[in-house]
Amino acid sequence: RTRTRTRAHTHTYIHTHTQTHVLSVALLHCVTTCTPLRGVKMSAKDSKSTKAFLDIDLNGNREAYARACAFVEATDMRHGWTSKELEKLGGSEKKRIQEAYESDWQWKDKGRIMIQLPKERIVIELYEKECPTTVNNFKLLCTGKKGKGKAGKALHFKGCRFHRIIKGSVCQGGDITMGNGSGGESVYGKKFKDERNGLKMKFDARGIVGMSNSGKNSNSSQFFFAFSPRPTLNGKHVVFGKIVEGFEVLDMIEKEASAEDGKPKIEVTIADCGIL
Repeated sequence: RTRTRTRAHTHTYIHTHTQTHVLSVALLHCVTTCTPLRGVKMSAKDSKSTKAFLDIDLNGNREAYARACAFVEATDMRHGWTSKELEKLGGSEKKRIQEAYESDWQWKDKGRIMIQLPKERIVIELYEKECPTTVNNFKLLCTGKKGKGKAGKALHFKGCRFHRIIKGSVCQGGDITMGNGSGGESVYGKKFKDERNGLKMKFDARGIVGMSNSGKNSNSSQFFFAFSPRPTLNGKHVVFGKIVEGFEVLDMIEKEASAEDGKPKIEVTIADCGIL
């Protein structure tokens, strides 16, 4: 089984059933020369595109909010709420929900509550003209229209976790089969080739979106957000979009979930996704 990783650090490990390959620092930092398109300067900032959205649930916030809604609905008589719906309560009522919950012996041990959800949506501009194969794969994984794949799992990002989050580097997810970076499946039923135009574009800003891989022409469903410019990834990973809305969500992910070893401190899950 191959572990798919972005090559963002000192060493890249490509795990197979027979051996582990370690790429040297020198290889990671080598200069990759690409022949530019005739008369065109490829940049991740000036491509025509369509847009997709990912709604991100951090640390089970949605579950905590649903629990608060259920609490208000079930205890309106006991606590004197003016409505069974949390969102219809006034500001002063919302302020006392937490205290009421913690003092309610029937509810206090059911888990934490959240009175208001933080912003969740990240909007990604997709470079459909430059990377039609990659973008088509991503779009179909956002909608789930292809049903189940060869692994028997839904070809859908919904419910998929970000399994690798490193501060100042990358936020990697999209492993729809294993959830830990060792799997992934494209809508084409196999790994697909790198698109040249995507390799020409640069990881030159926060929010650039690229394909994770385990080597040349090994794209599946895994992708990543760059937390910062990542020049060592240029020419090695296909750039197929950039975040255009929801940088505050990306900030929360990096602040609350990133770790030096890449293992997220809290769960970061794609709660919903689609095309705009």
